[in-house]
Amino acid sequence: MPGQGRRTAPLPKGWPRIRARILRRDGHVCQWRVATGGICGEPANQVDHKVNAASGVDDHSDANLWALCKWHHDQKTGREASAVAHARPSRARPAEAHPGLLP
Repeated sequence: MPGQGRRTAPLPKGWPRIRARILRRDGHVCQWRVATGGICGEPANQVDHKVNAASGVDDHSDANLWALCKWHHDQKTGREASAVAHARPSRARPAEAHPGLLP
């Protein structure tokens, strides 16, 4: 894919300003929900879309953005990329019958 990221849709105009605002709003703390009900709480330097554009939603509103640490952002992005890859139809050829089993 072009560039370094996996993003298919362009970021909105003014993204650096939006990103800075979300990081400030979330106190530069990772907002990922953990099993105990709290948040990760590690330092966050990345802003992510809760519902990504690949799902058909192009929502750059503050309500759809959250600050994440690199580890959680990578985990979420990896799961999303895997889900997309597994949703694609297989390009594998159908299995051929063994020559000894042909009529």
